[in-house]
Amino acid sequence: MLSLLVICLSSLLWRIRGGLWKDKIPANKIWYAVFFAIVGLFYYSHNIDTAVIGFIACYVSYQLYGWGEYIGGLISGESYNREEDAECELIDDILYKSKWLLAHPRVFGFCGTCLTGLIITFLWGLYFNNLIMMFTGLGMGVCYWLGYLLNKLIPESKQGWGYGEYICGAYWGAILVWQSFYL
Repeated sequence: MLSLLVICLSSLLWRIRGGLWKDKIPANKIWYAVFFAIVGLFYYSHNIDTAVIGFIACYVSYQLYGWGEYIGGLISGESYNREEDAECELIDDILYKSKWLLAHPRVFGFCGTCLTGLIITFLWGLYFNNLIMMFTGLGMGVCYWLGYLLNKLIPESKQGWGYGEYICGAYWGAILVWQSFYL
């Protein structure tokens, strides 16, 4: 039951971080990191020092740079202009070298979103000292792609972006449950 609660809270809080009710919830970007730190308390036997480190690792992981252009390309299929749409120099340096990716904006966006997830969970994996967790973020692109596909069945105002945030949040929650309660 606790596992399901963590997954559901993770899904909702990742969506809130993405802008759900942002006019009603102050500091909407911070609550996922607070949640992450609380889950970390279970793993580290209620050690407040590690909770603070977990909060910082999580918050930095998703606030370090933007990734909206990647998800936007995945969802909308619109092309990129590096001069105007630059997000993460590390990721852009990889993706912009491929003319094929530039000609296929959805694939470009998918790859950028997967690499964004890799950076996010790489920091989480450092916090939990877990190599496998470091690479689970590569699934982030799949989460937002599933949101895009779900939007074709049940349209939403964000063209599937909101669904992607819920799905990705549930995915992050499942990873946290696995790490914190089953390892």
